[in-house]
Amino acid sequence: METKAGLLLLMLFLLPQAKLNTVNGEVIRVQDGDTLTVRTKRDRLYKVRLANIDAPEISQPFGKQARRWVKDLVLKKTIRVDYTFKDKYGRLIGELILPEGKLLNEEILKAGLAWHYRVKHPQSNFLEKLEYKAWQKKLGLWVQDKPIPPWKFRREKRLPSPPSKPEDMDYDLFLNYGLVGNPKTRVYEWPECKGYPKNTTGYINLGNFLEAETLGYKASKRCKQN
Repeated sequence: METKAGLLLLMLFLLPQAKLNTVNGEVIRVQDGDTLTVRTKRDRLYKVRLANIDAPEISQPFGKQARRWVKDLVLKKTIRVDYTFKDKYGRLIGELILPEGKLLNEEILKAGLAWHYRVKHPQSNFLEKLEYKAWQKKLGLWVQDKPIPPWKFRREKRLPSPPSKPEDMDYDLFLNYGLVGNPKTRVYEWPECKGYPKNTTGYINLGNFLEAETLGYKASKRCKQN
């Protein structure tokens, strides 16, 4: 068992790592709790989507409060964004580093104004703990009895088909694609596949087909890719 786990870790280590890119600039607009616009010294504009967290939509309870909180913290400040890819809307998906060195992604979780968006592999125990502590203290949105996560709030009746690569993906719909991998069989499938599992507990969520293949998963024979 230990040997298998060791081989899996080695395989993941040897996989090609996504290149980390950096943008420095001033925050000129805050769209909501997890999306903002940065302008560089050369007047280039970048829309940034904070990775691994999901703030309430503006029309949800605490959506406006989350936006206001982020505005107070970053608007008109010079920050740094570290990102590994852009989604289909050209948004930089990454971490925002505040002038004092703290991560906005973590600070908004501490304030109880966002969920830990569990889409990264392996999942972050640290972010999980930050969310749990905010819930424990009933901070921000956690004063609600049953707050609805944004990814469920924006779920459409008809699930979107999974994209082929990160650049074709809407990061907000990561969990809605329903693309999952079974760590035991190393097979992935999505809702359009015949026999798609009703219970995906224990599966990992995948954002696109390229990610699944890169992690060593193979499409189920019950699935048909376009």
